[in-house]
Amino acid sequence: MTQPDTSVMALLARVYDSRNSHFDAEGRYSHRIPSTFTEAEHQQLRDTGLVPNVFIQWGHDEVITRLRQSAAAVDLRPAADAFVASMGSADLAWLTVLPAAVLGRAMPVHAEDPMGGGSCRVCFFKADVIDTTQAAYFRHLEGAGWGDAQPADGVLALNAAIASPPSAWPKPTPRDVWVFHQVLDLLRGLPSTARYSQARTALHKAGLLSASRPSRCGTVLEALAFIGILQTPEHPGLMTRFTTAIERDQRPSVRVEVPAPLAWWSAKEGLQETLVATLFGHLERPKAEPTPPPPAPTARRKTASPAGARPKSIPGPPAPGSVYAIRFREDLWGAAYCHEVRTDGRGRMEFLDLLSPTPPTADQLTVIGFRDRLNGERWQTWCSGLDKTPGVKRIAMDVPAPAHGQPVPERIPHGGARDLQHLAGWNFRF
Repeated sequence: MTQPDTSVMALLARVYDSRNSHFDAEGRYSHRIPSTFTEAEHQQLRDTGLVPNVFIQWGHDEVITRLRQSAAAVDLRPAADAFVASMGSADLAWLTVLPAAVLGRAMPVHAEDPMGGGSCRVCFFKADVIDTTQAAYFRHLEGAGWGDAQPADGVLALNAAIASPPSAWPKPTPRDVWVFHQVLDLLRGLPSTARYSQARTALHKAGLLSASRPSRCGTVLEALAFIGILQTPEHPGLMTRFTTAIERDQRPSVRVEVPAPLAWWSAKEGLQETLVATLFGHLERPKAEPTPPPPAPTARRKTASPAGARPKSIPGPPAPGSVYAIRFREDLWGAAYCHEVRTDGRGRMEFLDLLSPTPPTADQLTVIGFRDRLNGERWQTWCSGLDKTPGVKRIAMDVPAPAHGQPVPERIPHGGARDLQHLAGWNFRF
């Protein structure tokens, strides 16, 4: 499991931007590869084996068999080492191996038992088509996807690790071990009333982890709870007892975003110290803090679009008669017309009948009318933030409004300029 080069991750980020998502001709959830990709960029993805939209679809029994077999092939000691190494020196994807192996070892053979939404109430299996490259991308990006929400993800995580020779599995550095013990001490030292969100905030503020984003900190906590280090007697982790999907889906309230056991854990429950010793007791804490590695140079990420593809915005507050270029995705632009501006700065906007792979220009506007919704109804919206939203650029002013055969809509919703980027799906077939 080789960590992709940062340039490869940047390419995958461009592909897996939510604005590129769609259902292909076979009904599979897919992502468009932007037409702005060069042949060299396509080749770079092929060379690393990370070509987008490579799909697998397994049946329930096949997934459970694969998961149990793959987990049996993984020694928990190296998996625990890789988990700790992922705190700092190793690719984040190595975090997934230990919880995936624990899931596979605990998973019983069972018949599929669908619940609401089609997921199995025992294991969360759902008969989805999975893009293996997207799953790999999220493992490398966040250390996420070990089978907690779909056991097939656990199979993919384990297979990626098993494909690496034992010598390639990461060993934690002294710094990794020190960081891991600091994480455990932080959790031990929380106020007794602290719950998941406070633990995540404290971990993020401590800045201990590599790529210390809130989501990354949350993933580490979820993994610790999943295996059973953060648990409650009523909601144990999988090394204490196998819990079904329907049990893990229970939450104290609809406002709680994480599953059990973390959803129910509070600091008064403490850590399952026996399990900590079982999995990580061989990793002795260094007596002094090891010197942290030098910070990696922060190379500025290249823009996702080709040079010259960003229009220059006409500065100033919104004004009637202005036309704004709207970036729907990396390789697709549209435009919207501002009819009037209220005292609060919101503009009454309406899409123009224009789609272009490059930013539209003022010269194109003289022959373009408005674009109604796909059902034929005229549509407008009040938008805030027209002068400060990325991907929304004013390209013309004092443009006469095109004629329209329908009156102004009686009800006009309110939103932000960013909403124009996804609301366009009601007006255009992309």
